[in-house]
Amino acid sequence: MQLHHYFLQKHPLTAVLAAGLIALAACFGLGGATAHADRWEIFDQGEHLFLPEGPVEVDGVVMVPLRSIAERFGYTFVSVNNKEIVLTHQEGLRTIIRLGTKTALLEYEGGAKIQLMAQIPRNFNGAWFIDLALAGAMGGQGHSTVPGTNFIQLRPVSGDAKEQLERQYWFSFKDKGQTVFVNNQGQEKLQTLYTSPLDFGYDDLLPVKKSGYTAGYMNRAGELAIDAPHYQLGLFSEGLAWFKDLVNTENGGVTVRMGYMNRAGKVIIPGIYNRADDFSDGLAKVTRAGKTYYINHNGQMVIPPIPGLQNSESFSDGLAAVTVRTTAGGKRVLRTGFIDTAGKWVIKPIYESATPFSEGIATATLNGKSGLIDTAGKWIVKPQYSSGSTFLGQFRDGYILLTLRGEHDYTHRLVDTKGKIITVPGTGQLAGFGDGIVSYNDTGGYGFKTVTGQVIVKPMYSYMWNFKAGAGKGFIDYNDVYEAHLINKAGKVVWSTGMLE
Repeated sequence: MQLHHYFLQKHPLTAVLAAGLIALAACFGLGGATAHADRWEIFDQGEHLFLPEGPVEVDGVVMVPLRSIAERFGYTFVSVNNKEIVLTHQEGLRTIIRLGTKTALLEYEGGAKIQLMAQIPRNFNGAWFIDLALAGAMGGQGHSTVPGTNFIQLRPVSGDAKEQLERQYWFSFKDKGQTVFVNNQGQEKLQTLYTSPLDFGYDDLLPVKKSGYTAGYMNRAGELAIDAPHYQLGLFSEGLAWFKDLVNTENGGVTVRMGYMNRAGKVIIPGIYNRADDFSDGLAKVTRAGKTYYINHNGQMVIPPIPGLQNSESFSDGLAAVTVRTTAGGKRVLRTGFIDTAGKWVIKPIYESATPFSEGIATATLNGKSGLIDTAGKWIVKPQYSSGSTFLGQFRDGYILLTLRGEHDYTHRLVDTKGKIITVPGTGQLAGFGDGIVSYNDTGGYGFKTVTGQVIVKPMYSYMWNFKAGAGKGFIDYNDVYEAHLINKAGKVVWSTGMLE
C-alpha cells in the first residue's frame, strides 16, 4: 500500500493506476480499510451505543436489541411469552410488544397509542430485536438519521450532530513501537502496545495482536476485553465476528476452519467453515465442503447452494451479487445478477460482471461496456465505457470514480448518484474520494482538494488514505522512513508522528 515518491516520479501512469487500486481496495475493505461505510451506527444523546448483539439489518430495516434499548430508556421486563413482551417504564407506564405482528401498545400520560413497526420482532441467538420506529418511540423522541452519514440517533444531541459524532472516530497510527489512536481534532485518545492496522472507527471492540500474534479484542480503554488467540479475527458486524483457525489434518497438512463469536467472546456458530464472511442484512456467506451458501445468526442455512454458482458476494442494500454459469446465444457463459435475502433473483443474471451495491447503486457490464444500475436493475448510466475506461470501486459519500482512457494516459472524473459526470477543476488524476474531499496526483505527489477544485493540501504526500469522519491521513517517505500526518478539512495537520517545520 505504500507508493514511494521516487516510483511516482519515474512511473506516473502506473502510479495513477495504483492509486485507483488503493481507492478500490478502500471500497472493498482490503488492506487497512474497514469497509464499514454501509453499516449503521447507533447513538443516543451523542453517545455511541455498545450493543453486544447488534444492530441487525433485515430486508433493509435496521433492528436493535430490545433489552439494551429498554434498559437504557428506563424499562424493566415484566413478562415474556410466545404472544407478547410486557415492559414497565420507571414512571409506571407499560409497553406491550405483540410478537408475530407489526404492532406495539405504548402507554403515555393520559392514554395509550398503537406503534406500527416496519418488521415484526425477531429473535437472534436468544435476543429479541425491534425496529427503530419502536425504539425511537420508547425513547420518547422518535429517531433520526444524521444527513450524509450512516449515523442513527435515538435521542438527538443539540448542535451539529455530525461534527460531534465524528469526534468519536479514532484514527490508528504506528508510532515509536506503539499503536496510537487519535480523533479528528488531533487529540490522542489511546496509546497501546497492542497492534492493529485498523482505525477504531465507531466500534467498541477491535481485533489486536501482540508480538505478531492475535491476542483478541481490545476495548476503548486499551484493555483486552476478549482473550481470543485465534489465527485471525474479523470486526464485529451485526453483533457477531468471524474467527479463523488453522487445524491440522490427518495427512499432516493444515486446513482453515472458521466460525463466529459474539461480543462476550462466546462461540455462537462453531468453526466448521472453510470460509466465512461478515454478516450483513441478517445473513453471512459461508463455504463448507466445497459448497457456498448463506446462513442466519443461528447458523441455519437460509439460502442453499445456488445451481451453477461460480462466485457470490455478501449482501448490501438487501441484495447480493451472484455469478452463475448459464447459457446465452447457445454458449455456456458466466453471468452476474442479484438475489434478495430469500434467495430469489431480483435482477436476473445478464451482466458479464457487476459489483455489490453501495448507496443503492452498482456497476454492471453488458456487451463489454460498463454502466451504473439501481436496485431495480434500471440503468442510471447506460453501458458505454470500455477499452480501459471504466468505473473504479463503489459509491462512497455520494460519488464513484470514473477513469477515462486517453491516447497516452488516463484521466479521472467523479460521477454522482444521478449519473452526472463532474470534473474537479485543475485535476486530471484523481486517486480517491471521501467525506466531500478528493485526493489527487500531480507532479509525482498526492494532495487534497474540494470537489469544486479548491486546494486543501498541495501534492506533497507519497500516499494517503481518503477523508472520513472529518480527517484524512497523509504519509511522506523519507528514504523508507515514513512520517504520518492527520489532516483536517481546512488542510491543517492536527497530529503527526513528527511535525514538519
